[in-house]
Amino acid sequence: MNPFSIVLLLLLGYLLQRISLEHCLDGISYDTESDRKLVESREEFHLITTLKNARRLPVFFLRLRETIPASLSSSDPSVHISNAYHNRSYAYLEQSFYLLPQQKAVRTLSVSLPQRGRYLLRGADLTSGDLLGLKEKTVHIDRFKEIIVIPPRCALGKLERSFNGYLGEVSVRRFIMPDPIDTVGFREYSGREPQKDISWTETLKRNRLIVKQYDYTAEQRATVLLDISSDDPGKIEAAYSLARTVCEELEKKHIRFSFRTDAHISTPQGNRSYVPEGSGRKHLETVYEYLGRAGYSRLQHCEKLLENAVQNRSEQRSYILICAEAKNVQDLVRRKEKELGQRIFVMDAGEVQS
Repeated sequence: MNPFSIVLLLLLGYLLQRISLEHCLDGISYDTESDRKLVESREEFHLITTLKNARRLPVFFLRLRETIPASLSSSDPSVHISNAYHNRSYAYLEQSFYLLPQQKAVRTLSVSLPQRGRYLLRGADLTSGDLLGLKEKTVHIDRFKEIIVIPPRCALGKLERSFNGYLGEVSVRRFIMPDPIDTVGFREYSGREPQKDISWTETLKRNRLIVKQYDYTAEQRATVLLDISSDDPGKIEAAYSLARTVCEELEKKHIRFSFRTDAHISTPQGNRSYVPEGSGRKHLETVYEYLGRAGYSRLQHCEKLLENAVQNRSEQRSYILICAEAKNVQDLVRRKEKELGQRIFVMDAGEVQS
Protein backbone atom coordinates (compact mmCIF):
# COMPACT_ATOMS: atom_id res chain seq x y z
CA MET A 1 0.00 0.00 0.00
CA ASN A 2 1.49 3.31 -1.02
CA PRO A 3 1.98 6.16 1.48
CA PHE A 4 -0.84 8.19 -0.08
CA SER A 5 -3.37 5.41 0.56
CA ILE A 6 -2.19 5.06 4.13
CA VAL A 7 -2.57 8.79 4.72
CA LEU A 8 -6.02 8.68 3.12
CA LEU A 9 -7.11 5.80 5.34
CA LEU A 10 -5.79 7.53 8.42
CA LEU A 11 -7.59 10.72 7.47
CA LEU A 12 -10.79 8.81 6.81
CA GLY A 13 -10.48 7.00 10.16
CA TYR A 14 -9.88 10.30 11.93
CA LEU A 15 -12.97 11.85 10.32
CA LEU A 16 -15.11 8.84 11.21
CA GLN A 17 -13.76 9.03 14.74
CA ARG A 18 -14.63 12.73 15.01
CA ILE A 19 -18.08 12.23 13.52
CA SER A 20 -18.86 9.26 15.76
CA LEU A 21 -17.79 11.23 18.83
CA GLU A 22 -19.75 14.32 17.78
CA HIS A 23 -22.97 12.36 17.22
CA CYS A 24 -22.57 9.54 19.75
CA LEU A 25 -25.51 10.80 21.85
CA ASP A 26 -27.80 11.85 19.02
CA GLY A 27 -31.22 10.25 19.28
CA ILE A 28 -30.71 9.20 22.92
CA SER A 29 -33.49 10.33 25.28
CA TYR A 30 -33.79 10.03 29.05
CA ASP A 31 -36.51 10.44 31.65
CA THR A 32 -37.09 9.48 35.26
CA GLU A 33 -40.02 9.49 37.66
CA SER A 34 -41.33 7.98 40.84
CA ASP A 35 -44.37 5.72 40.67
CA ARG A 36 -45.82 7.71 43.59
CA LYS A 37 -45.50 11.34 44.55
CA LEU A 38 -46.47 10.82 48.20
CA VAL A 39 -44.71 8.08 50.16
CA GLU A 40 -44.24 7.04 53.76
CA SER A 41 -40.82 7.26 55.39
CA ARG A 42 -38.77 4.06 54.81
CA GLU A 43 -41.53 2.68 52.58
CA GLU A 44 -40.34 1.11 49.34
CA PHE A 45 -41.51 2.72 46.11
CA HIS A 46 -40.33 2.48 42.51
CA LEU A 47 -37.96 4.80 40.71
CA ILE A 48 -38.54 4.37 36.97
CA THR A 49 -35.81 5.38 34.51
CA THR A 50 -36.39 5.30 30.74
CA LEU A 51 -33.65 5.39 28.09
CA LYS A 52 -34.47 5.30 24.38
CA ASN A 53 -32.25 4.89 21.35
CA ALA A 54 -34.14 6.35 18.38
CA ARG A 55 -31.25 5.72 15.95
CA ARG A 56 -30.76 2.89 13.45
CA LEU A 57 -27.38 2.10 14.96
CA PRO A 58 -26.68 0.46 18.31
CA VAL A 59 -25.12 2.27 21.24
CA PHE A 60 -22.33 0.02 22.42
CA PHE A 61 -21.62 2.02 25.57
CA LEU A 62 -23.82 4.42 27.51
CA ARG A 63 -23.06 5.48 31.05
CA LEU A 64 -25.93 6.97 33.05
CA ARG A 65 -25.21 9.08 36.13
CA GLU A 66 -28.39 10.37 37.78
CA THR A 67 -28.55 13.09 40.43
CA ILE A 68 -30.66 11.75 43.29
CA PRO A 69 -31.34 12.65 46.95
CA ALA A 70 -28.33 11.65 49.05
CA SER A 71 -30.51 9.76 51.53
CA LEU A 72 -32.19 7.62 48.86
CA SER A 73 -31.27 3.95 49.20
CA SER A 74 -31.83 0.84 47.09
CA SER A 75 -31.54 -2.86 47.84
CA ASP A 76 -30.61 -3.63 44.21
CA PRO A 77 -26.93 -4.81 44.16
CA SER A 78 -26.47 -3.87 40.49
CA VAL A 79 -26.84 -0.16 41.20
CA HIS A 80 -24.00 1.97 42.49
CA ILE A 81 -24.79 5.07 44.52
CA SER A 82 -21.71 7.26 44.86
CA ASN A 83 -20.81 9.60 47.70
CA ALA A 84 -22.82 12.78 48.09
CA TYR A 85 -21.48 16.01 46.67
CA HIS A 86 -21.89 19.77 47.13
CA ASN A 87 -23.82 20.28 50.40
CA ARG A 88 -24.40 16.53 50.77
CA SER A 89 -28.04 16.88 49.73
CA TYR A 90 -27.52 14.91 46.52
CA ALA A 91 -25.64 11.84 45.33
CA TYR A 92 -25.03 10.06 42.02
CA LEU A 93 -26.68 6.83 40.92
CA GLU A 94 -24.58 5.21 38.18
CA GLN A 95 -25.15 2.37 35.72
CA SER A 96 -23.97 1.41 32.20
CA PHE A 97 -26.20 0.28 29.32
CA TYR A 98 -26.01 -1.22 25.83
CA LEU A 99 -28.86 -0.16 23.54
CA LEU A 100 -29.94 -1.82 20.30
CA PRO A 101 -31.34 0.26 17.41
CA GLN A 102 -34.80 1.65 18.21
CA GLN A 103 -34.65 0.09 21.68
CA LYS A 104 -36.28 1.51 24.79
CA ALA A 105 -34.80 0.38 28.10
CA VAL A 106 -36.88 0.79 31.25
CA ARG A 107 -35.22 0.26 34.62
CA THR A 108 -37.37 -0.03 37.73
CA LEU A 109 -35.65 0.23 41.10
CA SER A 110 -37.12 -0.38 44.54
CA VAL A 111 -35.93 2.53 46.66
CA SER A 112 -36.83 4.29 49.92
CA LEU A 113 -36.28 7.55 51.78
CA PRO A 114 -35.72 7.70 55.54
CA GLN A 115 -37.61 10.76 56.77
CA ARG A 116 -40.28 13.38 56.10
CA GLY A 117 -39.49 16.03 53.54
CA ARG A 118 -39.41 17.15 49.93
CA TYR A 119 -36.89 15.40 47.69
CA LEU A 120 -35.89 16.10 44.09
CA LEU A 121 -34.71 14.05 41.12
CA ARG A 122 -32.47 16.50 39.26
CA GLY A 123 -31.77 14.80 35.94
CA ALA A 124 -28.71 12.93 34.71
CA ASP A 125 -25.40 12.97 32.82
CA LEU A 126 -25.29 10.71 29.73
CA THR A 127 -21.85 9.64 28.54
CA SER A 128 -20.90 7.76 25.37
CA GLY A 129 -17.81 7.58 23.18
CA ASP A 130 -16.34 7.28 19.70
CA LEU A 131 -16.00 4.09 17.66
CA LEU A 132 -12.71 3.06 19.26
CA GLY A 133 -13.64 4.11 22.78
CA LEU A 134 -10.74 6.56 22.93
CA LYS A 135 -12.71 9.64 23.82
CA GLU A 136 -16.02 10.31 25.58
CA LYS A 137 -18.72 12.91 25.34
CA THR A 138 -21.10 13.85 28.17
CA VAL A 139 -24.36 15.79 28.07
CA HIS A 140 -26.54 16.82 31.01
CA ILE A 141 -30.32 16.43 30.85
CA ASP A 142 -32.23 18.53 33.39
CA ARG A 143 -35.21 17.11 35.21
CA PHE A 144 -37.15 18.39 38.21
CA LYS A 145 -39.28 15.63 39.69
CA GLU A 146 -40.54 15.78 43.29
CA ILE A 147 -41.02 13.04 45.83
CA ILE A 148 -42.81 14.00 49.06
CA VAL A 149 -42.30 11.90 52.19
CA ILE A 150 -45.20 12.50 54.56
CA PRO A 151 -44.91 12.56 58.37
CA PRO A 152 -45.51 9.27 60.18
CA ARG A 153 -48.66 8.61 62.17
CA CYS A 154 -48.51 8.90 65.93
CA ALA A 155 -50.55 7.56 68.84
CA LEU A 156 -52.81 10.12 70.50
CA GLY A 157 -52.20 8.47 73.86
CA LYS A 158 -53.74 10.34 76.77
CA LEU A 159 -55.06 13.01 74.40
CA GLU A 160 -57.41 10.56 72.66
CA ARG A 161 -60.19 10.67 75.25
CA SER A 162 -60.20 14.46 75.53
CA PHE A 163 -60.01 14.80 71.73
CA ASN A 164 -63.06 12.60 71.19
CA GLY A 165 -64.82 14.38 74.03
CA TYR A 166 -64.30 17.73 72.36
CA LEU A 167 -65.75 16.47 69.10
CA GLY A 168 -68.70 15.18 71.12
CA GLU A 169 -69.32 18.69 72.46
CA VAL A 170 -69.77 19.93 68.90
CA SER A 171 -72.22 17.12 68.15
CA VAL A 172 -74.25 18.10 71.22
CA ARG A 173 -74.37 21.73 70.10
CA ARG A 174 -75.64 20.61 66.70
CA PHE A 175 -78.30 18.43 68.34
CA ILE A 176 -79.52 21.26 70.58
CA MET A 177 -79.56 23.82 67.77
CA PRO A 178 -80.62 21.86 64.66
CA ASP A 179 -81.15 23.38 61.26
CA PRO A 180 -84.05 21.39 59.79
CA ILE A 181 -84.95 21.84 56.16
CA ASP A 182 -87.47 19.02 55.73
CA THR A 183 -89.34 16.40 57.70
CA VAL A 184 -88.28 13.04 56.32
CA GLY A 185 -90.13 10.73 58.73
CA PHE A 186 -91.21 9.96 62.28
CA ARG A 187 -89.96 7.80 65.12
CA GLU A 188 -90.83 7.09 68.71
CA TYR A 189 -89.82 9.66 71.32
CA SER A 190 -86.76 8.49 73.30
CA GLY A 191 -86.74 11.22 75.94
CA ARG A 192 -83.63 12.92 74.52
CA GLU A 193 -85.28 14.94 71.75
CA PRO A 194 -86.42 18.57 72.27
CA GLN A 195 -90.16 18.87 72.95
CA LYS A 196 -90.56 21.10 69.91
CA ASP A 197 -89.77 18.08 67.72
CA ILE A 198 -92.81 16.16 68.98
CA SER A 199 -95.46 15.63 66.29
CA TRP A 200 -98.77 15.88 68.15
CA THR A 201 -100.73 14.71 65.10
CA GLU A 202 -98.73 11.48 64.86
CA THR A 203 -98.77 11.13 68.65
CA LEU A 204 -102.60 11.15 68.68
CA LYS A 205 -102.75 8.70 65.79
CA ARG A 206 -100.39 6.18 67.40
CA ASN A 207 -101.29 6.82 71.05
CA ARG A 208 -97.63 7.30 72.03
CA LEU A 209 -95.16 10.14 71.78
CA ILE A 210 -93.75 10.47 68.25
CA VAL A 211 -91.05 12.93 67.09
CA LYS A 212 -90.22 14.25 63.66
CA GLN A 213 -87.04 13.21 61.84
CA TYR A 214 -85.30 16.01 59.98
CA ASP A 215 -82.87 16.29 57.15
CA TYR A 216 -80.31 18.81 58.34
CA THR A 217 -78.26 21.29 56.36
CA ALA A 218 -75.95 21.72 59.34
CA GLU A 219 -73.22 19.13 59.75
CA GLN A 220 -70.28 18.73 62.02
CA ARG A 221 -67.21 20.60 60.75
CA ALA A 222 -63.72 21.26 62.02
CA THR A 223 -60.83 23.62 61.46
CA VAL A 224 -57.40 22.13 62.14
CA LEU A 225 -54.75 24.70 63.01
CA LEU A 226 -51.04 23.93 63.23
CA ASP A 227 -48.62 26.21 65.08
CA ILE A 228 -44.92 25.31 64.84
CA SER A 229 -43.50 28.03 67.10
CA SER A 230 -40.57 26.18 68.64
CA ASP A 231 -36.80 26.16 68.40
CA ASP A 232 -36.76 22.37 68.66
CA PRO A 233 -37.00 20.57 65.27
CA GLY A 234 -37.98 17.37 67.09
CA LYS A 235 -41.08 19.04 68.56
CA ILE A 236 -41.98 20.48 65.16
CA GLU A 237 -41.73 17.02 63.60
CA ALA A 238 -43.96 15.67 66.37
CA ALA A 239 -46.49 18.42 65.59
CA TYR A 240 -46.54 17.43 61.91
CA SER A 241 -47.18 13.80 62.86
CA LEU A 242 -49.93 14.81 65.27
CA ALA A 243 -51.58 16.99 62.59
CA ARG A 244 -51.63 14.04 60.20
CA THR A 245 -53.17 11.77 62.83
CA VAL A 246 -55.87 14.28 63.79
CA CYS A 247 -56.86 14.86 60.16
CA GLU A 248 -57.11 11.11 59.60
CA GLU A 249 -59.34 10.76 62.65
CA LEU A 250 -61.64 13.50 61.36
CA GLU A 251 -61.83 11.78 57.99
CA LYS A 252 -62.71 8.47 59.65
CA LYS A 253 -65.53 10.18 61.53
CA HIS A 254 -66.79 11.76 58.26
CA ILE A 255 -66.21 15.26 59.62
CA ARG A 256 -65.45 17.85 56.95
CA PHE A 257 -62.43 19.94 57.89
CA SER A 258 -60.16 22.71 56.71
CA PHE A 259 -56.46 23.00 57.51
CA ARG A 260 -54.32 26.06 58.29
CA THR A 261 -50.75 26.42 59.47
CA ASP A 262 -48.19 29.13 60.15
CA ALA A 263 -45.42 26.95 58.67
CA HIS A 264 -43.63 27.93 55.48
CA ILE A 265 -44.73 25.49 52.75
CA SER A 266 -43.14 25.65 49.32
CA THR A 267 -45.22 24.34 46.40
CA PRO A 268 -44.92 24.72 42.61
CA GLN A 269 -47.69 27.33 42.91
CA GLY A 270 -45.81 29.32 45.58
CA ASN A 271 -46.17 29.42 49.35
CA ARG A 272 -49.29 27.71 50.66
CA SER A 273 -50.62 27.42 54.20
CA TYR A 274 -54.34 26.70 53.79
CA VAL A 275 -56.39 23.74 52.57
CA PRO A 276 -60.10 24.66 52.13
CA GLU A 277 -62.79 22.63 53.82
CA GLY A 278 -63.47 19.25 52.31
CA SER A 279 -63.46 15.51 52.82
CA GLY A 280 -62.40 12.36 51.01
CA ARG A 281 -59.09 10.80 50.05
CA LYS A 282 -57.98 13.53 47.66
CA HIS A 283 -58.60 16.22 50.28
CA LEU A 284 -56.63 14.26 52.87
CA GLU A 285 -53.74 13.73 50.45
CA THR A 286 -53.52 17.49 49.90
CA VAL A 287 -53.00 17.90 53.65
CA TYR A 288 -50.42 15.08 53.55
CA GLU A 289 -48.53 16.87 50.79
CA TYR A 290 -48.48 20.18 52.68
CA LEU A 291 -47.25 18.45 55.83
CA GLY A 292 -44.52 16.71 53.84
CA ARG A 293 -43.39 19.93 52.19
CA ALA A 294 -43.46 22.07 55.33
CA GLY A 295 -40.23 23.41 56.77
CA TYR A 296 -39.22 24.79 60.17
CA SER A 297 -39.71 28.52 59.45
CA ARG A 298 -42.98 30.42 59.98
CA LEU A 299 -44.88 32.71 57.65
CA GLN A 300 -46.94 34.41 60.35
CA HIS A 301 -47.59 34.61 64.08
CA CYS A 302 -50.09 32.23 65.67
CA GLU A 303 -52.40 35.17 66.44
CA LYS A 304 -52.82 35.83 62.71
CA LEU A 305 -53.40 32.13 62.18
CA LEU A 306 -56.29 32.16 64.68
CA GLU A 307 -57.75 35.40 63.31
CA ASN A 308 -57.97 33.93 59.81
CA ALA A 309 -59.50 30.71 61.12
CA VAL A 310 -62.41 32.19 63.09
CA GLN A 311 -63.69 34.57 60.41
CA ASN A 312 -66.48 32.16 59.40
CA ARG A 313 -67.21 30.65 62.80
CA SER A 314 -70.36 28.66 63.51
CA GLU A 315 -71.91 26.62 66.32
CA GLN A 316 -71.31 23.40 64.37
CA ARG A 317 -67.58 24.03 63.89
CA SER A 318 -64.85 22.76 66.19
CA TYR A 319 -61.43 24.42 66.38
CA ILE A 320 -58.42 22.20 66.99
CA LEU A 321 -55.08 23.90 67.56
CA ILE A 322 -52.02 21.64 67.35
CA CYS A 323 -48.88 23.17 68.85
CA ALA A 324 -45.23 22.24 68.80
CA GLU A 325 -45.12 23.91 72.24
CA ALA A 326 -48.53 24.81 73.68
CA LYS A 327 -47.05 26.99 76.45
CA ASN A 328 -46.13 29.54 73.78
CA VAL A 329 -49.78 30.28 72.94
CA GLN A 330 -51.75 29.76 76.17
CA ASP A 331 -52.57 33.43 76.81
CA LEU A 332 -53.41 34.01 73.15
CA VAL A 333 -55.83 31.06 73.12
CA ARG A 334 -57.67 32.34 76.20
CA ARG A 335 -58.21 35.72 74.56
CA LYS A 336 -59.43 34.17 71.33
CA GLU A 337 -61.83 31.86 73.17
CA LYS A 338 -63.47 34.90 74.80
CA GLU A 339 -63.83 36.61 71.42
CA LEU A 340 -65.13 33.43 69.83
CA GLY A 341 -67.45 32.47 72.67
CA GLN A 342 -66.35 28.91 72.11
CA ARG A 343 -63.65 26.56 73.28
CA ILE A 344 -60.51 26.00 71.19
CA PHE A 345 -59.17 22.50 71.76
CA VAL A 346 -55.38 22.71 72.14
CA MET A 347 -53.17 19.67 71.53
CA ASP A 348 -49.52 19.78 72.58
CA ALA A 349 -47.29 17.61 70.36
CA GLY A 350 -45.06 17.01 73.36
CA GLU A 351 -47.82 14.95 75.01
CA VAL A 352 -47.84 12.24 72.37
CA GLN A 353 -45.23 9.76 71.23
CA SER A 354 -44.43 9.23 67.56
